[in-house]
Amino acid sequence: MNKSKVILSWILRILVAIGFLAASLGKLSNNPQVITMFDQWGFPDGFHFVIGALEFIFAVLVLMPKTLKVALIGLFVLMIGALFTHILNDPIQEVLRPLVFMILLGIIFLLNFQPKKIGSFTNE
Repeated sequence: MNKSKVILSWILRILVAIGFLAASLGKLSNNPQVITMFDQWGFPDGFHFVIGALEFIFAVLVLMPKTLKVALIGLFVLMIGALFTHILNDPIQEVLRPLVFMILLGIIFLLNFQPKKIGSFTNE
């Protein structure tokens, strides 16, 4: 990977990590507004802790090269859940945050993992 891709990847990884760490703190600190939102969405008591812990763990893992792929996949799955939660329960503008994070996660993935070529049309 060339130097500009490495720099861009690290900038995006740090931004994503900060975003998810900030999001996790509201959930892990037992913020009454967060609890109310999760209740209104129909999630069981304490589910905000599970989501907050996963966000925190994956935010840390996204900064470690050996765990980057797992972290990106885990965060992407969380964002799919957030996207559907907001689509089903909130005004449409609430889907923007998960969509932005999904795009950033996809860019980071593409910067760090090259698709494998399947087969070849040449007889080498």
